[in-house]
Amino acid sequence: MRIGSSVSGLDLTARNSLNKAFSMFNKSSTRLSTMKRINRASDDPAGMIAAESLRAEIEAIGAAERNVSRASGMLNVADSAMSQVNGLITKIRSNVVDVASAGLSDGEVKAKQMEVDAALAAINRIGATTSYAGSKLFNTAGGNELSFAFSTDLSQQSTLTLPEINSAALGGDLGRLSDLATGGSASLTSGNLETAAAVLDQAQSQVLRARAEAGAFEKYTMDTAEETLEQQKLSAWNSYSRIADTDVAEESSRLVQSRILIESSIRSLLLANQNREQIGGLVGRI
Repeated sequence: MRIGSSVSGLDLTARNSLNKAFSMFNKSSTRLSTMKRINRASDDPAGMIAAESLRAEIEAIGAAERNVSRASGMLNVADSAMSQVNGLITKIRSNVVDVASAGLSDGEVKAKQMEVDAALAAINRIGATTSYAGSKLFNTAGGNELSFAFSTDLSQQSTLTLPEINSAALGGDLGRLSDLATGGSASLTSGNLETAAAVLDQAQSQVLRARAEAGAFEKYTMDTAEETLEQQKLSAWNSYSRIADTDVAEESSRLVQSRILIESSIRSLLLANQNREQIGGLVGRI
């Protein structure tokens, strides 16, 4: 907008004030609409670097939290499977005890052996098929060592080993569960029922110990990691908010101030224009 035929010092001052006021108004409007104090790098270069670093840390914490959640789901599946295996071992043991008592016919003993064979097959099936997110949990020879990242520091890995579950792996120095199958050295018709009971005790001890280790891992490693991550995320978000988020009260005050400055600058320009017109009229009458 051109006011008068020439530009005086008062005009320039008023125009500069008007430009600054518009700039302040636009910046405050943007910050209030986006609720972000830093919308461009030029708003605060150092603050932008700090804010983006905190955002990266928050994302990493979120990934670690998701790892905890996935691990929790995996251990729930594993614990359920081991609980079933433990129940099957208990059932086999009851059959061993039944056969050890006199009074069962050969047909009843054979029926009990068939139940044992079915239970062993079920244990093998659980070990071969139990999986989480496509990964088998119990079919790795010697045990399945799982590594988890429950921290943003990838050098800090938490590990848990799940046992190999099948009738050929479970047992101890006295034998394996597979020895209790039909024709095995500890079957119900072998005459080695004490050995069969001892093998079952060793196998059950393996399963129960694995369940206890997994439970302790969840309680003392995963739960602790989850609490630590939650505190880290809260602290990082608070720091990020202080750096990057809009101070609504402060920006609202600036917005009001900029509006007042805009109105004052416009009035100054109008007044300067009126003064020039009056002076021009006087000069014209001389």
